[in-house]
Amino acid sequence: MTTNGPPVAAQPDAQPAVRPALPGLAITALTPNDATSVTAAMVIVMLAADGENVAAMVPVETGIDDPCEAGSHGSLIRWAAGHLDDPRQVTPFALEANRSAMHAADTSGTLLHGAAFDRARESLSDGRTTMIILDAIGPLDPITPSLTMLDLLARWTLPAIIVEPLSRATVGHVRLVALAMMSRDIPVAGVVLTPSDSPDDDEDGAAQAIMDTLAAMLGCPVVIRPQVILTHDRTILLEAARQCGLHRLIPRRTA
Repeated sequence: MTTNGPPVAAQPDAQPAVRPALPGLAITALTPNDATSVTAAMVIVMLAADGENVAAMVPVETGIDDPCEAGSHGSLIRWAAGHLDDPRQVTPFALEANRSAMHAADTSGTLLHGAAFDRARESLSDGRTTMIILDAIGPLDPITPSLTMLDLLARWTLPAIIVEPLSRATVGHVRLVALAMMSRDIPVAGVVLTPSDSPDDDEDGAAQAIMDTLAAMLGCPVVIRPQVILTHDRTILLEAARQCGLHRLIPRRTA
């Protein structure tokens, strides 16, 4: 058998693209924290109220002993989705050391690999209509020497919402994450800004200026999320999501 054209060199290190079982979104931040997981819970509750059957997953989380641990990112999104999913599928890798994912895995002797993440995602997808992936480590934090959260999002072809607190560094931080995503053809669905504890950060309309700058720079919706005190109250989460227009960040489905 012959082929036309020059031979194509093999790329043994390249990971094959994995087709997503269902549409979804990733929620990420330059430095994920509780604001990131609360935003993810708001998105999940809002989608569920619209009739979606939501699957929720945080691929790897550090600083916890158990994926069911109270206060963990995984426990919050598992609760928000309203399912009794196996916590070890919601959080396939829960690592005790409070370090970067790769170093925490080395400390515990855990082997992290893309196939395990794929299996967890596919198991959670069964019977659901949309998938929310919460990044608990940061898109640029190495999971292995050759795998980051950014790689997983590109592998799963998921658009992403970037969460960032309002501060003088907001535009630069969001731009850094957005450029990294664009380099991997990951669409930025929108930006969620969380309120600052410092009143100086909103002097002279600074918050609106930041929103306008990001919207013009990225060409996507930008919203300011209200403060949420009771994070395990679906009514409060839903009201907060609707109040800030979070629905505008959800990509429209194509027929």
